[in-house]
Amino acid sequence: MMDTKFILPPIKILLIALVFAFGNYYSQGTNGAVGINTTIPNANSVLDVVSGNNNKGIFIPRLTEAQRNAIVINTSQDDGLTVYNTTEDCLNYWSLADNEWKSVCGQMGKSVFTVDCSTSKAMGSYVKGKDLTSSNYLSIAVNVTKIGNYTITGTTSNGYNFYGTGVFLNTGTQTVQVPGQGNPQNIQTDNIAIDANGTEVTCTPAVSITVLSPSGTYTMSCGSATVNGVYKVGTALTSSNTITLPVNVSSLGSYVITTNTVDGISFSGSGTFTATGNQNITLNGSGTPSSTSVKTMAITSDSQGGVPTTCSVNVIVVISGKKIIGIGVYGGTYGYHMESSASSAMYNAAENFGTLNTSTVKYDNTTATYTNYSSDPSDANFSAWLAAKPDIVIIGYYMNWSVNKARAMADYLNNKGTCILMQQDPTNVATFFQTFYGDNSITFNSTFGGGSIYQLSSVNDAVLNGPFGDIRGKNWGEDNGGGSYITNAPLGSITTYSTAVPITSNNTNVGVSSFRDNTHNFIFIGDGGFTSNPNNTAGAAGNGSQTICPFAVDAAGKPIARTGYGNGGNGTPAGGYTVYNSILFANALAWAIQQAEFNGINTQ
Repeated sequence: MMDTKFILPPIKILLIALVFAFGNYYSQGTNGAVGINTTIPNANSVLDVVSGNNNKGIFIPRLTEAQRNAIVINTSQDDGLTVYNTTEDCLNYWSLADNEWKSVCGQMGKSVFTVDCSTSKAMGSYVKGKDLTSSNYLSIAVNVTKIGNYTITGTTSNGYNFYGTGVFLNTGTQTVQVPGQGNPQNIQTDNIAIDANGTEVTCTPAVSITVLSPSGTYTMSCGSATVNGVYKVGTALTSSNTITLPVNVSSLGSYVITTNTVDGISFSGSGTFTATGNQNITLNGSGTPSSTSVKTMAITSDSQGGVPTTCSVNVIVVISGKKIIGIGVYGGTYGYHMESSASSAMYNAAENFGTLNTSTVKYDNTTATYTNYSSDPSDANFSAWLAAKPDIVIIGYYMNWSVNKARAMADYLNNKGTCILMQQDPTNVATFFQTFYGDNSITFNSTFGGGSIYQLSSVNDAVLNGPFGDIRGKNWGEDNGGGSYITNAPLGSITTYSTAVPITSNNTNVGVSSFRDNTHNFIFIGDGGFTSNPNNTAGAAGNGSQTICPFAVDAAGKPIARTGYGNGGNGTPAGGYTVYNSILFANALAWAIQQAEFNGINTQ
C-alpha cells in the first residue's frame, strides 16, 4: 500500500497564517461582536472600531441625493439603511415607519438654496466701538429649491460677525435676516464673507459695510424736515421715499439717525460730518405702508454732548379713491355739485387731489368714481342712492326734501356717511334739519340777495384752516339768488362758520348760514351756487359780474380767491370784496375725504 501525503503549497500556508493573525489582531468574538484595533470590543456592539492614534474616522457609502434615490428599497429588509448624502452634506437613513429617507441633520434635512447677491445687503449703521443691536443684520435674498434647515453666516476681521439659522418651509424667493453681533474695531470698509449651509458665497461686488467714526455733536430741526415721495398702501418704498432733515453740527464725527417703524415703514441715515454748521442730511425709507393713517415718525439721533436727540415728523399716505355722488337739478353747467366746470376741474387736478409728490391732498383719483344725478330725485331713487353707501354725497342747487328723503339722509349720516349740503332753497329743506336734529322748531330761511358777503369765524378748524389755505376771518360770497340760514340750530353740536347776517347788510336776523356738525360727517353752506363758475379758469362768468359765480380756480384748477366781488351795502361798495369760496370748498372736500377714509360709512 502506497503512503500518500497532503502537502499545501507554501503560498496557501502563508495566507491561512495571515487570516488567523489578522483575526487575532483586529477582532475577537464576544457574543458575536467584532473589534477593529481593539481586542475587547464593546459587548453591546456588533462592530467596535477604535482609532489607534485618535486621528482617523470611518467612511460609509457616500452618495449624491440622486444616487440615494436610485436605490431600490426592500421594505422588509432595509429599515435603517444608512448613507452619507453629499448633496445635503448629511447622514441619511431609510425609515420603514415613514417610508422615506430621513436626515440626521433635522427632521426636514438641510435646505437647498441660492443667494441673490444683487439684492442682499447689510442693514443698520456701524460705528467704531459701538455694539451691534437688533437693527444690525444682513438682509439675504435667497431662492429655495428644497425646504429644510439653513445656516447663514457673514464674517469680518473687524470685531463683528453675523449668524442666522432656521428652517425654510416653502420653496421660492424669500428674504432672511441674519443678526449681527460684536463691536467694530476699526474705521474702514469691510467686505462680508458669506457662507450658506457650509458653502462659500461669492458676491461681485461684495456685500460691504462702512464702519463710521464715533458720533459728532449736532441738533435736528424736525419742524423744517421735508417728507419726499409718494406713499401708498401695499407699495414698497423706493429711493424716492426720503426725509430731508436739517441739522446744525457743532463738532465733527459720524451720525446715525433712525426712526421707529410705524405701520410697516421706517427711515434711517448715516454718514460722517465733514463740516460744522447748518446742513441737510437724507433719511432713506424702507418697508411697505400697511394703512393710510398718518404716520408720526419719531426721529432719534446719536448726537453726543447732551443735546436733544429725538423729534418727530408726519408721513402722509395716499388715501384710496372714494365713491362720490353729486345731486342737484341744475347740474351740468355751473358745477353746483362738482359735476362739471371749475369745481370739477379743481377736484380732478392732480396738484390738488392726486398721487404726485406735490399733491396738496395725497389721494388716488385713479381709483375714485363720481356719479352725477342732475335731477330732483324721487323718494325711492334718493333712498336707493344712499343705500348704495357712497363715501361722499354733495348736494348743490337744488333738491326738494320730503320726510322720506330726510329720514334716508339722517340714516346715512348716522351710519357715518359724509355729506356736503349747499342749499339756499326751497324752504322744505327745514324738513331735513328737523328730522336730523329731532327739533321741529328749526326753520330754513332764504332772505338775502345775490352777491351777499359773509365773514367766516376765526375758530381753528380743519375746514377753515385746511390744506388749501387758512381762511379764518375772511369772507365767502353768495351766488345769484337768495342766501339761506337756519334758526334754532343746535349750537352745542356744531362749529359755526358764518352767521345769518351778511356783512353787507344791517339785518338783525339770528341764525347760522354755514357750519360743520361736530359728531357727524356733515357740512352745511347756505348757498346752492356756492361752487358756481362755468369756466375752468380764474375769475367769474357773467362778464365780470360782481354778484354771480363766486368760485374761482386758476388755469391749472388750483383754488384761488375771487376778487372784485359783492353786492355792496351797509357802507361798502359793490365789488369791494375778495371771497374764498373755492378754498373753503377744497378744504371741505379734503376734510370729507379724510372722514370717509378713517371714520366713514365704508371704513373697515
